[in-house]
Amino acid sequence: MSLATFREDRGTLWLEPGRQLDDLQKQWRWTWRPRIRAFVGHRPFIWFVDDEATNRSWFVQNHREHFGILTFSSRAHCAKALRAKAPCDAVVTDIFFPANQPSTEEQAQELLTIYERIDSSVVGNLPKLWAEVRTLWRLDGFDVARDVTEYAKHRKEKIPVLLFSRKATLLLNREDWLRDPPAAVENTFWLLEKIAPSVEGEAARDVAALQRERIMAALRYRQKATPRWKKAAASVTKAVGWALKIASFVKALLQL
Repeated sequence: MSLATFREDRGTLWLEPGRQLDDLQKQWRWTWRPRIRAFVGHRPFIWFVDDEATNRSWFVQNHREHFGILTFSSRAHCAKALRAKAPCDAVVTDIFFPANQPSTEEQAQELLTIYERIDSSVVGNLPKLWAEVRTLWRLDGFDVARDVTEYAKHRKEKIPVLLFSRKATLLLNREDWLRDPPAAVENTFWLLEKIAPSVEGEAARDVAALQRERIMAALRYRQKATPRWKKAAASVTKAVGWALKIASFVKALLQL
């Protein structure tokens, strides 16, 4: 069903099974940040922002063994997690988000037909297509990049943002691209290898491996730009998380 593609995700941490970030904050109280870090361990912690549930599922399925993953369906939910100071090493975000959240199958299908229309259009007609559908979409991915860059600036660190879109390079005009502020432009990278979520098997694994190489390259940029005291603080946070995890395990054993 088309409408299910756009189901809301307020922030899902992909434990086994996935857990809502809001629920973990309530359950773990003041310990929720170090506990998340302990769960992630030495894996990079990636936020993935995409309005389509099928894209979120594909990303989780193909990357969860390599990354800790927190998914969101919108800029608003991502911004809320930033305000809560949830752990984050990098953000992968779609660019196109619905201008209005669809509430009917017809509205959802109208949004999804953009893929068929792109495939059936010659290159010369793509600007005309974008003009026709422009009002249906917001380029919130660029705002996610601005939000993350501003948040990282206040924390005196770098959190790279990887722009992840099948439509952007085909449809956008020069006036649509992210230009300001310069810090956000500098902090963004392109993750161009976005394929249809129906792709599985060896083809999916090959693309996922290339995606991870690009994400890891952006993370090396973060590592080089992070002050030593920030790296030390991150190590302390992880150590606290592991101590809390061990304490919970010992408590459970004593109750047997």
